[in-house]
Amino acid sequence: MKTILFSLLLCGRAFALDTTEITPESVTARMNIYRAENHLPPLRLDAKLTRAAESRMQDMIDGEWWNHESPDGTSPFIWLASVDYDYAFAAENLAAGFDTVPVLVEAWMESPGHRANIMGVQYAECGIAIIEGSTRGKAMGKSIVVMFGRKKVPLLSTSKPRE
Repeated sequence: MKTILFSLLLCGRAFALDTTEITPESVTARMNIYRAENHLPPLRLDAKLTRAAESRMQDMIDGEWWNHESPDGTSPFIWLASVDYDYAFAAENLAAGFDTVPVLVEAWMESPGHRANIMGVQYAECGIAIIEGSTRGKAMGKSIVVMFGRKKVPLLSTSKPRE
């Protein structure tokens, strides 16, 4: 009986320590490991970017397509305007068919374009949408949309104050 209880305790700890599950937090944390190794500030999850990523994912589900550009030529960044995210810089990473965060982010890091987005010093925030399967029907693994961004900074006036 003690052996069974000890085994159950160990299994419970293993599940609690499992950092391979694909969630917005775990994807962001894994990307931030690479950024930290290169002395870059961490990305922060942003609610507006998350809503944009979710709307983007839903559009692809509704249209049963998967690509950076929609079949009608619409840019992915139209979704940023829909959530009132006034960006200075923006990018997108897509991935489909992944089951674990380490494999997902490593695949992005092996792709020059995706790596540039993760490591881009110009990006401060991200939003992430995740679904089980594919936007084109049943499939194994998860599909992920990451929207990267940095908000525009309002310019300060350079005129002298009135006396």
